[in-house]
Amino acid sequence: MHPFGGCNPSIEGHARYVSYVGSICPMSIGHLHIDVAAGSAFAVLLGLSAAARGDREALAPHLVGTLQDVGDGEGETWLNLLGVALDAGPPFSAERMLEALEATDGLELRRHLLGRYAWSWCTLAGIDDIESAAEGDPRAASRLLEHPRYYGGHALGSLTTLLPLDADETRRRIVRAVEAAVALLPSTIEDELTAAEAAAATVLGDRSDPLGAIERLTHGYRYVPEVEADRVVLVPHLEPALPLVLAQHRSARLVAYLAAPERGAEEDLVALGRALSDPKRVEILALVGRGVDRAADLVEATGLTRSTVHHHLAQLRAAGLVALEGNARAYTYVPRRHAHAEIAALVAAVVGTEEGM
Repeated sequence: MHPFGGCNPSIEGHARYVSYVGSICPMSIGHLHIDVAAGSAFAVLLGLSAAARGDREALAPHLVGTLQDVGDGEGETWLNLLGVALDAGPPFSAERMLEALEATDGLELRRHLLGRYAWSWCTLAGIDDIESAAEGDPRAASRLLEHPRYYGGHALGSLTTLLPLDADETRRRIVRAVEAAVALLPSTIEDELTAAEAAAATVLGDRSDPLGAIERLTHGYRYVPEVEADRVVLVPHLEPALPLVLAQHRSARLVAYLAAPERGAEEDLVALGRALSDPKRVEILALVGRGVDRAADLVEATGLTRSTVHHHLAQLRAAGLVALEGNARAYTYVPRRHAHAEIAALVAAVVGTEEGM
């Protein structure tokens, strides 16, 4: 369930931004610094993204009305606004982000919406078209809407309503939706996010392999450092509909992941059994093992929808059978070939061994 009452299937591998609640736990890999972060500002934006693409009948009527005014049925605009909260600075509360949105010039807000500060969008769609569309040029806007890969292929479903508006009206509609969402946040969310941040900092602090720590925290995302990023911001969150959001803002790679408590051996075994209980998941696992490593190729090979394939991959990733590897240049699914040893140890931990008798 997301914070505003709806329910969505898991969606894997979105790409955008993020933040942190209090302390930072910095680490380094060469020139790359790793921070841990979480905050209610990002809970609002991730929740709005989930609500926008989910069942709106379960949402508060006022929130539904503000979402309709924004017109994004894919939820992508909210992920592109995570950079506004990041730029607002600590403590990255929902209230601080709302103040920043209200004070932000409408044109600057439209730059954030269109990905002016995300290097992959600028490379893909062109800085000139993004800037011109932000300023209201209808020809540039049309080129962005028609681009097959811009906005994750969801530009028409996300931006058709907002792009023709002037800058001030764009800001008003965004602010109204955020205000409605902030009012619906549960009172315990800051405490939960603080605990998730502390848990992540502990994992990073206990490991000599920071990239391995990222994979552990995210349940199977192997980040490949990229020249555009000089830091990684790890963002634990509580939105089950978005288990992994991969984002960019200025020179930061943002990795927002669903925070979950450490599981015991029995819970791990249940997750493994669940992952292997579906014949289609086993088929996908076999395909990944044979080198079919892109989601699009898995869709073609299985005949399933993209969302269904992503759901199955999320289950396999959560069970430790596959990993998602890469960055904005390419994301591929790879088998975790040492998983069989982990599975044997897991079964032994649950049922015991002869040596332990």
